[in-house]
Amino acid sequence: MNNTEYYERLGVDKNATQDEIKKAYRKLSKKYHPDLNHEAGAEEKYKEVQEAFETLGEEQKRAQYDQFGPAGANGGFGGQGGFGGYQQGQQGGFGDFSDLGDIFSQMFGGGFDPNRPRKGQDLQYRMRLNFEEAIFGKKETIKFNRGDGAHEIEVTVPAGVETGQQMRLAGQGEEGANGGPRGDLFVVFQVAPSKDGFERDGADIYLEEKIDFVSATLGDEIQVKSVHGDVSLKIPAGTQTGTRFRLRGKGAPRLRGTGNGDQYIIVKIDVPTKLNKGQKKALEAFQEATDGTKKKSFFDKL
Repeated sequence: MNNTEYYERLGVDKNATQDEIKKAYRKLSKKYHPDLNHEAGAEEKYKEVQEAFETLGEEQKRAQYDQFGPAGANGGFGGQGGFGGYQQGQQGGFGDFSDLGDIFSQMFGGGFDPNRPRKGQDLQYRMRLNFEEAIFGKKETIKFNRGDGAHEIEVTVPAGVETGQQMRLAGQGEEGANGGPRGDLFVVFQVAPSKDGFERDGADIYLEEKIDFVSATLGDEIQVKSVHGDVSLKIPAGTQTGTRFRLRGKGAPRLRGTGNGDQYIIVKIDVPTKLNKGQKKALEAFQEATDGTKKKSFFDKL
């Protein structure tokens, strides 16, 4: 694998902005998610998209990937994860930097002490959340193997998490050597697309809403969905398709801030494909009234 494959998986250029990467990820994850796509190979495609976004979606990991390839993104060249990265229930390669120091000491005649305390290996647990769980948070008891057998721990998922973000649980990794402290457990979140049509960009949420052309022309008051429940929305007379309405505070909680983001309703005018006699007659009368206010063309005069 070279240092362009992750970009190819998302279908973006290597110079793509973070917004372009996020949009490509949302589109592909929704297309291949196992809950929505049951075709053969969809789940594997979904995993590949997830893997690519977990790296390219974070500036630091992306920079390491661009320079060193996958090894750099996984911590093999000075990333946050140390050498070898994090693998649930497995040794992660070289371990931490103190172990690397031991190797150098041994190679160059230093005072290597094999009996000194050493921190245990860090572990990773991948937690799947549905769209609403990621917004409101939850408590979940997870089971994982930390080297000395399975045990259970209750995890409090903070409100507002997104795919690729992780939470560190200190001292929940593998047991240390020679009385050293345990490693840490990193819970990595993976959020499923919304089944209700919501799209998320950080703390803001977007939803397309279809309205009929009469409501768009004359104005109306409609009920629209939000993650916090149904909301009444006034549609002004003369609303055009693509008009965006803002619902303040109806978005997701800001994970590193206060309050909620907003929800945006994008209006799409639904043009009927079939009309009954009454509807057709009413529209013909409307057209006649409209034509009377227009200057007649040459063909109209004929």
